[in-house]
Amino acid sequence: MKQNLSACLFYQDAYVQYAKCIAFRLEREAYTPYDEITATFIADENLENNISRIGIFLDNIRIFLGLVDSIQVYDKNNIRFLKIHSKSFTSLLTQNELSSGLHSNLTIQKLIEDYYYFPYITYDNLSETGYIFVKSGNTMWDGIVSFAYKITGRYPYVKQNHICLFQSQDGFSTEFTKNQVLEYGSTQDYSKLISHYHMSDILDNANAYQQENAIAISAEITRHKQIDFDNSFRHAPEMALTFRNLYSRRGCQAKYLVYDGFGNEQIGHKISFQDFLQNQTVCRICTTFGTQGFRTKLWCYQDGFYNH
Repeated sequence: MKQNLSACLFYQDAYVQYAKCIAFRLEREAYTPYDEITATFIADENLENNISRIGIFLDNIRIFLGLVDSIQVYDKNNIRFLKIHSKSFTSLLTQNELSSGLHSNLTIQKLIEDYYYFPYITYDNLSETGYIFVKSGNTMWDGIVSFAYKITGRYPYVKQNHICLFQSQDGFSTEFTKNQVLEYGSTQDYSKLISHYHMSDILDNANAYQQENAIAISAEITRHKQIDFDNSFRHAPEMALTFRNLYSRRGCQAKYLVYDGFGNEQIGHKISFQDFLQNQTVCRICTTFGTQGFRTKLWCYQDGFYNH
């Protein structure tokens, strides 16, 4: 089935649409709080300079909305091309910093809406109240991760500019057949594993809290991490080590498959393939488009937060 891509470059009160796509790449990843695209279209008219946002549509369904990171217009062989690079609006959460210190009596709504204005970003609402402790250089996304983990015990992820605080419950599940799958396999990446965490207490007594990472130790990896007392978990200091332990395991093991086409899969969707994958959560998506159409690779992590 032919799938048609188009790009819309939006101005304040208008837009320009380009329908002839030459090349396209979209990436989504569970621990990266934004979608990212690179695309090249044939451009049949000149561009103005006040583009406010970029939309990508697949068969008239919007699959991406993001910022103008970079746009290049160039002529080659008497054809004018438009090359776009964009990240979704949630990337702004990694580019804005909070003031240092304790931010208490927060809800997720206050955290996201009361400090700065972020267009097009939505989120799962929580009524629970909590706190974050911000160190110099911490971003808005760092604060959201800290707040969300303490409330839900999970690492938040992003689905098309929406911050998801819970495991996906949308019921989306795909079962792939042998004829659909071009390649499948498994990966290991132990480069981020920390074997031992050591944290001082609030009085600066060294090694007051310690935790081991069983996967790293079984792989004979020795990496010790010393950290100061984490005020973000002053109510439960051991959680500071548990969170770091889980995060260091991100993507350490995974299963993947490759197929022709693109089903607009999102982080949190479920997939199955024979006995290899049984209703596993999708944690990374990379789809490309070219002269042969779409090709998509899906990863299901098996780490501290997913499919464990």
